[in-house]
Amino acid sequence: MERGVDRTRATHAGQPYAAVRQALALALEKEGARPMVPQVVDELARQISEGTDR
Repeated sequence: MERGVDRTRATHAGQPYAAVRQALALALEKEGARPMVPQVVDELARQISEGTDR
């Protein structure tokens, strides 16, 4: 999971939430981090979008 989050943070930090959420969901799926709690993905996407760190 961490690799997917880190990769999304590196490529999408500061971008609109919807774009980050979609990219994060795809990255997590690619890493095999499923099933994910939707609220966790939402919060991570919000943090990445806002440019805040964990």
